[in-house]
Amino acid sequence: MSPVDHAAALREEVIRLGPWHIDIEITPEVSTGDCLDAAPGTYSTEHGNISFYSPRTGFLRRLRRAFPHGLEGRSVLDCACNCGAHLFYAKEAGAGRCFGFDVRRHWIDQAQFLAEHRTAPADGMRFEVADLYDLPALGLPRFDVTFFFGIFYHLPDPVTGLKRACDLTDEVLVLRTATKAARRDGSLVAHDESATHLMSGAYGLGWFPTGPDVLSRILKHFGFAEVRCSLWRHPPKQAAGRDLLELFAARRPGWFEGWDASRADGAEGVAEAIETRVPPGATVLVMGDRAPDVHSRRTIPFTGGRDELTAGWAEGARWMVDADGCVRELEGPGSS
Repeated sequence: MSPVDHAAALREEVIRLGPWHIDIEITPEVSTGDCLDAAPGTYSTEHGNISFYSPRTGFLRRLRRAFPHGLEGRSVLDCACNCGAHLFYAKEAGAGRCFGFDVRRHWIDQAQFLAEHRTAPADGMRFEVADLYDLPALGLPRFDVTFFFGIFYHLPDPVTGLKRACDLTDEVLVLRTATKAARRDGSLVAHDESATHLMSGAYGLGWFPTGPDVLSRILKHFGFAEVRCSLWRHPPKQAAGRDLLELFAARRPGWFEGWDASRADGAEGVAEAIETRVPPGATVLVMGDRAPDVHSRRTIPFTGGRDELTAGWAEGARWMVDADGCVRELEGPGSS
């Protein structure tokens, strides 16, 4: 088969296996994004609304902050792996043995297709249809790193589900989930969802966390010594009332020493502190005569005056960040 014919055959299979949720290169000429060229009506409306995005660059950047020398052969488990994209990215970052599972055959068919046809290395990768709650029955060996992406808020019992993954994790677990916006952090909020749409869970009931604090408490309860928030924002295409949160949790105390040391100084460091510790949509007072631009938040410069504090409170400011990136919640216009 000529290269042109081979590329055409791959594109045809990409469209047949669609819809896809994540963009990933198969060959330099073909990617899963080719499904966007499918003729109108190709995919059943029974699938529900399938978003499509390209997370590779941001994901690898955050992964390299945690693992500056790459994954160096570490084994990786991906829970609810979708088409396996994040495992393939992990392989690019030097992962060793990789296992991904998802409750929906649709996504596993895609992952197995990618493992067979990607030009990038896919050795030591395995994908299966499985339910998270049945994970112990698979008899899997332990993993160095676990990905827990886009599944927590789809689970009827998310604490038990997360424990299934934690019990197989020796070093680091990375958790990414939608959260319930505009709620005080510290709780889980129930919601009903479709049990059949491809982008929903399989149970009809899920629980949104309200922020990093409630998840950090659960992870520490399961034996992770330290947790860092790497992402907390309202993406442009995210549904109203939902934000996106990502946490790295490490078993060993001091594991984040390099992570913490890599935090930028000055305005960039202050911006990072706000974007990982202050809820999206918040108004924040920032010590100094200039406030950095941040994602999904409004910042107001604050030089320490009580009148400024009262005015900031009147404008909705409930958080304050100093020049070192220390964050605290304001108790009222007279708090100091």
